[in-house]
Amino acid sequence: MNHHISIYAIIFAIFLILINPVSAFLILEQGETVDVDTIIDDDICIFGDTVAIKGTVLGDVMITAGRVDITGNVTGDVMVFGSEVIINGHVGDDVRVGAGKLIVNGYIGDDLMVGAGDIIVSDNAIIKGDVAFGCGQMELMGDVDGNIMGGSDKVTLSGNVGGDVELDLEDLNVLPGAHISGNLTYSGPNEATIPSDVVEKDVTFNEKTVDKENGMGAFSILWWFIKYLSLLVIGLLFITLLPNRSEAVVNAISERSLINIIAGFVLVVVMILGSILLLCTVIGIPLGFLLLFMSLALMYGARVFFGLWLGKAIFSRLGKESRPWMEMVLGLFVLLILTSLPWIGCLIYLLVSFVAIGALFSEKKRFYQELRNKGML
Repeated sequence: MNHHISIYAIIFAIFLILINPVSAFLILEQGETVDVDTIIDDDICIFGDTVAIKGTVLGDVMITAGRVDITGNVTGDVMVFGSEVIINGHVGDDVRVGAGKLIVNGYIGDDLMVGAGDIIVSDNAIIKGDVAFGCGQMELMGDVDGNIMGGSDKVTLSGNVGGDVELDLEDLNVLPGAHISGNLTYSGPNEATIPSDVVEKDVTFNEKTVDKENGMGAFSILWWFIKYLSLLVIGLLFITLLPNRSEAVVNAISERSLINIIAGFVLVVVMILGSILLLCTVIGIPLGFLLLFMSLALMYGARVFFGLWLGKAIFSRLGKESRPWMEMVLGLFVLLILTSLPWIGCLIYLLVSFVAIGALFSEKKRFYQELRNKGML
């Protein structure tokens, strides 16, 4: 099993479940610190720097935050994008996480699917379903009733697994206290030392060689996932805080694609040349750096609007109902896959950036024209 394919499979699985329609998120809270310490009989969606679920949520929870701490009870699914995620409480159904670090000390009633830098499943954790992951390092000390499948640089296993374990990694460390009721299949450059009483069924080792020229390491995959999450957070903020403007930019992409590409190209070239000219003068150096930063930030962030347009187009072609956040999740995922392709990916990236920037410029021009017509400018 190819390492980068296995981790893309994990990410794609997370994406597939994310776009499945769930009941509408009725409650949307925003703030630097958001505490949920009451009983909420509905699905909730939260944005914040720090989010703490201390009460009980009778439904699904979707969170985008820097730090997430779940110490209460959630009866439905939990979907989290954050820097650090800690689950000390009780989750009744699936958990999907994209984070820099995930720590599980509590109870998960079904599957855990995660892409993270570090994953720690403590000896107090109980996971009743399967575990699918892609990460840099993982420590699994708790109990997993189902199967485990994933890719990592290093995995340390000392807990109990009720099903099979399939791993694609660089370093596997199985401690004597571990127990696997099913089969253990792992791929790596070196065969690990497996205590004889740990695995009840078969142990299969598939030696692999790392192709540094053509292979894609765990760090590259993780970096791809971080880019996806960062763009997704930016996109979700746009459609939450500026829904009408976001919709207008998407419509501009559909109506004037070729003109937008030309306008976006000209605008980016003018900004970059302007920053270079400013950098050649002593007094203009600060403005030159500022203009250059704005150019790069614009090319990076403008893609969220094309992602929204792409997701809307895909859902429309499939004949399925969708919400803006679902369109954003799908569109950005497909877009980043396309821009990751060898050779052609760079061209796609430039075209997408130009058309989105052109649409932004076109919509801003139209907006100011409307204000002038109304005598407000």
